[in-house]
Amino acid sequence: MKPIFCGSLVVIFCLVLLTSSVLAQPTRTKVILDTDIGDDIDDAWALAFILAHQNFDLLGVTITHGNTPARTPIATKMLHITGQDKIPVAVGRKTSDGYAYQYTWAENFTAKKPIKQSAADFIVEQVKRYPGEVVLLAVGPLQNVADALRKEPNLGKYLKRVVLMSGCVYGTASNPTKLIREWNVFQSTADSQLVYGAGLPLTIVPLDATTHVRLTEDERKQVRDYKSPLTYALESLYRLWLESPTSKMTLHDQLAVAEAASPSTFFGKKEIVPIVVDAEGYTRIDRERGKPVTVCLEPKRDEFMKYYIGELIHQRLGR
Repeated sequence: MKPIFCGSLVVIFCLVLLTSSVLAQPTRTKVILDTDIGDDIDDAWALAFILAHQNFDLLGVTITHGNTPARTPIATKMLHITGQDKIPVAVGRKTSDGYAYQYTWAENFTAKKPIKQSAADFIVEQVKRYPGEVVLLAVGPLQNVADALRKEPNLGKYLKRVVLMSGCVYGTASNPTKLIREWNVFQSTADSQLVYGAGLPLTIVPLDATTHVRLTEDERKQVRDYKSPLTYALESLYRLWLESPTSKMTLHDQLAVAEAASPSTFFGKKEIVPIVVDAEGYTRIDRERGKPVTVCLEPKRDEFMKYYIGELIHQRLGR
């Protein structure tokens, strides 16, 4: 009987270790990325951040603003080359026929197609499938988020958080006291008014924070020197985006991804303020009409960049 007893102890011990290991693993954050990938360069590098990050469960990518069908292959190609074909891409409504140099990187790509479901329908479906679990991370103009709200006015009740790269509350790095119109807001002002006024569990990473963080040549080189399909794609898209040899990426969207990944870690200050989007597309503090919005300020640049670059150069996607 002694060997049987010892064997049982070993089995029990192994089961305890296995259970402890499973429990110790961090819960992956379910996220939908809503992006106008293809104009500024930070969208592609933000998608790469999510793909490389081990604690994200990317439910899907939705494409917003402008020539959405022309933008879409950038996202589908990035997913394909990194072995992430199962992640769906849904296309939002087309609002223009614009074109940008980055589109050429994937204009003949056909190996992965977007789903037929619209971006807004996809968002509504996913948040209802996982009530209270999904972070909606929107880093472009807000047509898709607004359309989802029009389809489901109670969208906020199903969401865990909404994190936007959006707005300007006080000013920018170059002029901290001058309020300016932020691109994602004023490009679709009516949609922004709906989103900001809906009472969503809303956090924004505004120009007040993002304009303090730009990519250095050394940081770009670290990514370029890491050989993988994902980093090759990022460098190729970066070169298509460059207007001059001295151009440097501002990490607007990546800071929003970092806030979704690790709330409050990379900002020295957060404020909850009542914000309203006015008719001209400004995000203004309004004590009477504004809805409460959590605003991320004072980015911890060096800590964030170490974290961000580290995720990109330690990923194993598509290797």
